[in-house]
Amino acid sequence: MPGIVAVINDKNGKTLLESMINRITHEDSYLIDFYVDEPMLAVGRVHLGIFNPEPQPIFNEDGSLSIVMDGEIYDYYEEKKNLELNGHKFKVDNDPEFILHLFEEYGEGFVTKLNGSFVAVIHDAKNQKIIVVNDRYGLRPIYYARIGQKYLFASEVKAILEDKTFKKEVNDAAVADFFAFGRILGDKTFFKGINVLPPASILVFSNGELSIKKYWDFEFKPEYNRTEEYYVENLVRIFLKAVRRRMKGNHRFGIFLSGGLDSRSIISAIRKRPHPVRSFTYGVKGGDEARIAEKVAKNLGTVHSFLELKRDYLVHSAEEGIYLTDGMLNCQHFWWISVLSRLKEDIDVVFQGLGMGIILGGTYMGTFLDRGVLKAQGSDFASLLYKKLSTLVSDEMAPRFFSKEYYRRIKGMPIMSFMKALKSVKVKEPGNKWDCFFLQNHTRYHLSAAYLRKYLEDRVPAYDNDFVDFVLKIPPEHRFEHKVYYKFLAKLAPDLAKIPYQHTGIPILAPLFVHRIGLLIKGGYKLLIRKLRSITRGIVSIPHRIGYPDLGEWIRKDEELRKFFENILLNEKTTSRGYFNREFVTQMIKEHMSGKKDWSEQLCALLTFELWHRLFVDETPTNRTTLTEK
Repeated sequence: MPGIVAVINDKNGKTLLESMINRITHEDSYLIDFYVDEPMLAVGRVHLGIFNPEPQPIFNEDGSLSIVMDGEIYDYYEEKKNLELNGHKFKVDNDPEFILHLFEEYGEGFVTKLNGSFVAVIHDAKNQKIIVVNDRYGLRPIYYARIGQKYLFASEVKAILEDKTFKKEVNDAAVADFFAFGRILGDKTFFKGINVLPPASILVFSNGELSIKKYWDFEFKPEYNRTEEYYVENLVRIFLKAVRRRMKGNHRFGIFLSGGLDSRSIISAIRKRPHPVRSFTYGVKGGDEARIAEKVAKNLGTVHSFLELKRDYLVHSAEEGIYLTDGMLNCQHFWWISVLSRLKEDIDVVFQGLGMGIILGGTYMGTFLDRGVLKAQGSDFASLLYKKLSTLVSDEMAPRFFSKEYYRRIKGMPIMSFMKALKSVKVKEPGNKWDCFFLQNHTRYHLSAAYLRKYLEDRVPAYDNDFVDFVLKIPPEHRFEHKVYYKFLAKLAPDLAKIPYQHTGIPILAPLFVHRIGLLIKGGYKLLIRKLRSITRGIVSIPHRIGYPDLGEWIRKDEELRKFFENILLNEKTTSRGYFNREFVTQMIKEHMSGKKDWSEQLCALLTFELWHRLFVDETPTNRTTLTEK
């Protein structure tokens, strides 16, 4: 994705910077800004020209401070007015200039006053310091590495690999995470020595040394003396304000509209603003996702488009998605990638419901905050959370899945990584600790934004500072099983509350126990589909119309997609790497293709890892000139 690249403390920084910029310039239409003050700093920005399109860096009045920034800041009129009263002069009048003057006025404490999605690099020439800061939630990942005495920063891992003195070593702990949890926990990447800057960080380089400190964290302060109605009323008020903040700019707005609650909440808030918005749904014809989204769009009168996903989309999109996400997102999540190029003709900025289900609804990838979690304590809590997370390749399955030698190397790493991540959560109350763990390990690797931002900019109302600060006051008993979320949406958009929620098939106005019944029915239907396929070896196959497309069935039924998986996963280059048990992987593929068992998540993870290996470890040439020949 476009973003920031920087080289610190290198007398040849400009040459390396040019290579790093080229590595993340994925389209000829991208704009490029850069600034070089060797050996202290060489920094660049690659961008779409949508947010803060003015050339950077931007300097203060005497030229002693400069800034290069990716992203945007919201709603700072009053603070800017105070700065002007204190003598600060604004020439460009954009977000990075505001940040620069704020830093000049308050020093490192400036960042606590920022509400937005951003990464910024500030050069303090007078004091010979470099300051790198990101937003509270890490919505725009920035990776860094130390190579000798220099430091490299980039919005994509691959840009750091442009330094050919960097020794590429696979990070076994990250591999263990990826296959246990479906994602990498903490600040690791697949390469040793390259880490992601934690959310809410101030990184300072001074006198040849680098330090990182955290300026904010999720601090739950539940107010048990408040009524549920109080929370609902204020949630609606604050959320509407959060959405209003994000309607700034003369942009063409859009939203991915699903059958869930997150996008429904956002679009119902947007309609209260005098801005046109287009809605888009991607999926399969006849699926409930598309059907419910169409009802919502019709109710609101939006210009709505349905974008059909083709069965073979991974054949054409997997490699590109893995390249853009540096391999850290399982290709099973690449639903958007095949439709994004079509959207950029109609919109500039897309609204996302990212994080809303966790922040307000107590749910993460189908894992709900429930009574069992609320009551769990100590080791019981850790065991419960670990069991719910480590479902891709469980501890029991791992000895068969990995080769004997590699399993000996990584045995115990997933639980160690998990416990380290859990220990970093300072919250004590189980329900809040549950949510905090997911929040800390979710956005930094919500890498679908990495390929989304190749084409569009995005805005995420749930990660508004005021909204999050208020949610942190709500006791978990109100958040579990979507209790307060349902009432919030019913208050925000009573007409939309009558339309069924895709996850349960029930309108949100129904009592909670009815939603529980709906979940059981949906779960039973999916189980029936799997059992019939398994028993009949795929001869009897009921179409899967619930939620996302049935990728497992597509891999079985679409000849091109099936061969794509088989040709890569059974290739001698793949099977001889030594990570996985060749016989077991072959068995998985046979069982999946015959309909005996659904291994689609595991097969997609294997495919993702192998293509990552080819692209970044082997550096196999590809035919994607826009990605590799720039």
